Amino acid sequence: MKSRTLLLSVFVLTFIHFSRIFGQNFYQVDTVIDNAIKRHVFPGATVIIGGPDKILYNKAYGHFTYDPESRQVTTESLFDMASCTKVFATTSCIMKLVDEGKVNIEDPVKKYLPEFAQNGKENVKIKNLLLHNSGLQAYYTPKAGETPEQIFETIYGLPLSYKTDSDMVYSCLNFVTTMKVVEAVTKMPMYKYFKENFTEPLEMKRTMFIPSDEFKSECLPTTDSLQGIVHDPLARGLKGLSGNAGLFSTTADLAKICQILLNDGLYNGKRYYSSDIIKKFTARYSSLSSRALGWDTKSESGFSSAGKLFSANSFGHTGYTGTCVWMDPQRKLFVVFLTNRVYPDDKANVSPARAAVNEAVIRSIEGL
Repeated sequence: MKSRTLLLSVFVLTFIHFSRIFGQNFYQVDTVIDNAIKRHVFPGATVIIGGPDKILYNKAYGHFTYDPESRQVTTESLFDMASCTKVFATTSCIMKLVDEGKVNIEDPVKKYLPEFAQNGKENVKIKNLLLHNSGLQAYYTPKAGETPEQIFETIYGLPLSYKTDSDMVYSCLNFVTTMKVVEAVTKMPMYKYFKENFTEPLEMKRTMFIPSDEFKSECLPTTDSLQGIVHDPLARGLKGLSGNAGLFSTTADLAKICQILLNDGLYNGKRYYSSDIIKKFTARYSSLSSRALGWDTKSESGFSSAGKLFSANSFGHTGYTGTCVWMDPQRKLFVVFLTNRVYPDDKANVSPARAAVNEAVIRSIEGL
């Protein structure tokens, strides 16, 4: 009788353990997201939780708009990734080129883009772009009728707004410039290089710049007039092909890049990066800021969109439209949380919900 009771206890504990591991008890995550939708923080969302070789949870919530009759979000719905483009697309491309020895982050930008060397920018290095300490101003809003070529010329001609390497000012211009470095080295548009080296071999069929008419209706709107068209004005001025924003994707597709980064560069037996390059790009670069190369890391104090429970060496990024990704290499865990919080009037604050979702993930897995 005692042995039967002991066996039953072991079975129950084992069941609870594996239920937590394999994502069968993420009601805390559901509660956070459902409550945020009720408070009109965002009309729709998707979340995916996983590790290097498995997906624990993938779920969709809400509708495309606050109209209850609008289309329901599914796990295959596409989101405007906004600044998460910087890490999933632009950083992925530059990482590969550095890994292959085709780019050195210690090189000055002018080595690849001679026209960039104007107005004090002669000594700005590739790493300064990635660390957001280049001295470039935070943003540039294109003028009406300005062509992509004119926008690039304007950015190249801008003076530094502060001394390089003396401060950290998060700047979309850094990643527009990084995109142009990728294009100068590869001799092709970055979106094409990204497609050939990542989205095609990884079968990320719902990840793209400039969604076709086939996919536009499956993109969550960011305003009443923008659906499947990038929300960011600078990226829109560049016709949707930019290094700072413009990517559209789904949680399931983005999970594949997360798994590469948590699995030392491997996915389905194919190597995309060396483990060394991943460590180099995802670790905090210095004590001057929380930035890694392209990626950000969890703040040592104060608020973080990762919440309070992710490990200190976690890395991630957010996007203005309401997108967020965090990876915890200590736990071998990633969370991609996508929303269209800017719909319809760009007034909702999604930051508390981001942190709450990430904390709920850890609590669900670890039974906290």
